[in-house]
Amino acid sequence: MIMKKVEKSKVEKDGAEKILNRISRIEGQVRGLRTMMEEKKDCNLIINQVLAVREAVAALGAEILQNNLICKMSEKKKLDEKQLRALIKMK
Repeated sequence: MIMKKVEKSKVEKDGAEKILNRISRIEGQVRGLRTMMEEKKDCNLIINQVLAVREAVAALGAEILQNNLICKMSEKKKLDEKQLRALIKMK
């Protein structure tokens, strides 16, 4: 019984760490975007950066959803059909 709690907290901790790292990278990308705007960089470069940020945010959403589902599976909770459909749609 105690082992399950340890495993669950490790899964949650590892997942949260990955998510926070991903958020930090996105913050850096957005700061870079701001710098590009301030320095009046080429529009195509800025658009490429915006697309990269958008992809990174989409990947963040998928990571959060995946982590949530893994935690629920480790707790043996019933998975939400809406969440499963969203995960399938993202991939």
